[in-house]
Amino acid sequence: MKYLRLDKIKATAHIESIVASEDLVNGQFLALGALQPDGEARQATPSGDVAEQLVLHASVPLTYEDRSNELDFVLKAGKTGRAFVLETGDVISIDDKTLAVGAKVIPSPTGFVEGVPAGLHGEVIAVEIDAIAGRLAVIRVSA
Repeated sequence: MKYLRLDKIKATAHIESIVASEDLVNGQFLALGALQPDGEARQATPSGDVAEQLVLHASVPLTYEDRSNELDFVLKAGKTGRAFVLETGDVISIDDKTLAVGAKVIPSPTGFVEGVPAGLHGEVIAVEIDAIAGRLAVIRVSA
């Protein structure tokens, strides 16, 4: 996943500062690890294991260093980004060419994928066409 739209996330949502040892794209699920020496960011590793504390990577795609846009954005290894702790009722949209309305989705290291719900999961409630990203699956989260 490269394009992620936060459609309905509370203004009081919990956001974690994260640092990963590998490049990340928006929409990946991450397991949180140790607090970093800066005292703010936590080590993050791509994961879909719902037994772990998972967060959704959603770093701001605009960078002034390389002028990348939302579709090309990659958070480079070692750089600080952000990730959201999802809650029941949150709604996000992801670029996906295969998910259909009604599909049940579960976390994976690459983002939401179709699967049998257990713990954190979601349901595709709509499919939209975005002028920038093309086909988006709109997902309502259940925790």
